[in-house]
Amino acid sequence: MEITEVLPIKSLEEALSWKPLSESLPVIDLQGRANYSINGKDYKCHERFLTPKRLLNQGLPKTLICHDMQGGYLNDRFVNGTKSSNEYTFYNWSVIDTFVYFSHNFITIPPIGWINAAHKHGVKVLGTLITEWTDGNTLWLQVFSNLEKRDNLVDKLVEICKYYKFDGYLFNVENELESENIENMIETISLLRTKLKAVITHSEVIWYDSVSMETGKLIWQNQLNNHNKLAFQACDGIFLNYNWKEEDLVKSVANAGNRVIDVYVGVDVFGRNCIGGLDCYKSLEIIRKYDLSVAIFAPGWTYETLSDKNKFNVVEDMFWRKLYPFLYIHIPCTLPFSTYFCRGYGSKKIENFVESSLDAWYNLSKLNYQPSVPLCLLDGNFPCISHVDGEAIIGGGCLRLNGNNENTSYHRIFVCHFEVKSTLSFEITVKALKPYDSHKIFLGVLDPYGMPYKMEFGIQGDNNMFFNNCDDYSCIIPDSKIYNLTLENGWLLHKLKCEMVGIIVEVAIETEEPLLIGHLFINDGSDGIYK
Repeated sequence: MEITEVLPIKSLEEALSWKPLSESLPVIDLQGRANYSINGKDYKCHERFLTPKRLLNQGLPKTLICHDMQGGYLNDRFVNGTKSSNEYTFYNWSVIDTFVYFSHNFITIPPIGWINAAHKHGVKVLGTLITEWTDGNTLWLQVFSNLEKRDNLVDKLVEICKYYKFDGYLFNVENELESENIENMIETISLLRTKLKAVITHSEVIWYDSVSMETGKLIWQNQLNNHNKLAFQACDGIFLNYNWKEEDLVKSVANAGNRVIDVYVGVDVFGRNCIGGLDCYKSLEIIRKYDLSVAIFAPGWTYETLSDKNKFNVVEDMFWRKLYPFLYIHIPCTLPFSTYFCRGYGSKKIENFVESSLDAWYNLSKLNYQPSVPLCLLDGNFPCISHVDGEAIIGGGCLRLNGNNENTSYHRIFVCHFEVKSTLSFEITVKALKPYDSHKIFLGVLDPYGMPYKMEFGIQGDNNMFFNNCDDYSCIIPDSKIYNLTLENGWLLHKLKCEMVGIIVEVAIETEEPLLIGHLFINDGSDGIYK
């Protein structure tokens, strides 16, 4: 039986009777990241060969986003996508550690499109287990009336997670508990965490700040304290409620001991009794003062509140631009690396330069790896980098570098950590939007001794002459095979192959005029799709 859509589990009975289908699902494994990140406040869009301080990920505050939109399971629930346009998507993946798919159903299973989009970027995906109000209290009475039933529920949660290949759960009990069941709840959290890690070593269970583990009363604490500390100790982290004050954060730090980064301070983008909307950065500024992690709830506010969905990308960029100084940019490290920069939707579908369908489409599994910073951090009316719908080699859109008509403009596409041990194969496919475009491709590299140098090649002059020369002592073009190849519909392939031992840490382009980037491929050894 083929699964065509992912839906939640709504009752205890349904959970206990759940069985996996025989077929495997088209889910991508969680991809690796480098063991260091770059502080967003140190990232400069147009600074050549960025050399900010590298920060080891161990000990860095984390960023979680919790997707809550109109009850969930909208057109994102379809495994093979849908014919629709102007749907919500997310593309600032480099600054996210964990993605939670949230709904008010008992067990929220993340749709496959979200799992794939997140996993491609090295982001963990959690489902949600939630019980609420009187019905929730009744459900836990049933579960704890027979601990064998409790154990069966935990086993099913693990099976579901393993089958759909997501990475754990947000555990949200928003109902009162009988005092005699408090210990049972703590044991359940711990048991779920232990059994998950036995089969998914990187899995996480995060507790939401709700019911008191001292009294069983539903009292949101907005801080880590004795009411929720036992639950915190039983799992991987706690998601604090949103109505905190700065003194709550001070107390949380004191109570967390050496687990400060496992405290996720809630920020509700809808601003329910807290700072929200485009002012959310003010909350992050306070949270990061104490090196606490952050849980951003309902970031889809940038889409959901718009009457004109065509303005989504503008508002989304405004929102995240303000947050970047308080976030950490993670680094891709897995080869081969390939991206067409598609954001998982399009006004038409393109396959190998050719329009294969004129219907609008939406499929988050088709979202490709996005730039390290997919927006311009300069706050102005001239975005240096953007996404173009309808122009693509494969998918629905591509990357656009907007250039600068007065001065050449250096655009960093990726900060990365691609280790090449023998032969570099590098391909980038571009399309100039004006004749006689001049552009240069830069690769920033560390040699085996950690010394930086760059490779530089591209097109220059009125005759579009190809070059591979260097303009300073730190620029090297090794003994290489390097050429350009005109493809279809104006696309131009730059291809470099050379012997190399080192680490590529930056990919950038300098262009005087607008330039489309349709494909980027990097590998140690084999060529890409154009042999």
